[in-house]
Formats: sequence, C-alpha cells, structure tokens
Amino acid sequence: MRKFALVAVLALPLGASCSYSANYYGEEFANYYKRPAEEPTTERTDRREIIHWAANPKDKKRIGFLYRYETQPRGSRETRDAYQIWNVYGSRALGMITDEGKFYRYDENGRPEIYVGEYKIATTGLKVFFGIPIRENVDLEDIDPFK
Repeated sequence: MRKFALVAVLALPLGASCSYSANYYGEEFANYYKRPAEEPTTERTDRREIIHWAANPKDKKRIGFLYRYETQPRGSRETRDAYQIWNVYGSRALGMITDEGKFYRYDENGRPEIYVGEYKIATTGLKVFFGIPIRENVDLEDIDPFK
C-alpha cells in the first residue's frame, strides 16, 4: 500500500505538467514582441546643447550639439544607442560616441578613425574631446527654441 501511495504522489506532478503543456501555443505570444529588423534602421531620438563655462555659470557658452540615435541592426530585436557630436552651428559632425562610451573624432572624410578614449561619464569625455581643462565645466542642456 505504501509503494502505491508513493508512486501516486510522484506521478501526480508529472501528469499535471503533461496536461498543461497540451494547452500552450507559443505562436500566440509572437505578436507581443518586436520582430527582428529586416533592414537596419536609425532614428534620432534626442538633441542637446553642449554648454561650457569656466567658473561663473553666467558665462555659459554653447560649444556644440550632442545628438542621440537609436539604431536597430538587421536581424536584431534590440536597439543600440549612438551619439554624434556636432559643431557649434550644427552644420558639421565632429565625432561620435558608441553605446559603450568610446569617443571617436571624424577625419577629413567624415569617417570615425581617430580614437579619443573611453569614458563612463559623457561630460568627462566631452572635456577631453574638446580639449577643455578638467577643472572647468561642461554640461548637456535641452535646446531652448526661444534663445
């Protein structure tokens, strides 16, 4: 009698798991997830001013723009962030920052070939990129259309 009860108790979870799997259809959940990209896409999602001042915050001066892009590679569901650094007028790209924090300066043909360094904090990397002393301040601010 004890052996029969032990076999019944051990078989109960096995039988329950088999009966539940018959009602599961994985295709039903496919509509809830992003599909892999058929073509690579890039979309600009944010734009900020790069502001510099030495000691007095009243002396703030724009030195460039930082554009944030979301890129989805072909065959992937995940997006990656990339940043571009533009000049003070917003007319020419000066460099880029990868999602990992690697800073590159563009050469005369517009290719990211000159490696500046890798920085965890974007403002520290921007100081090195623009050649600003570490004791001075750099900040990223929202663009005010009424300035």
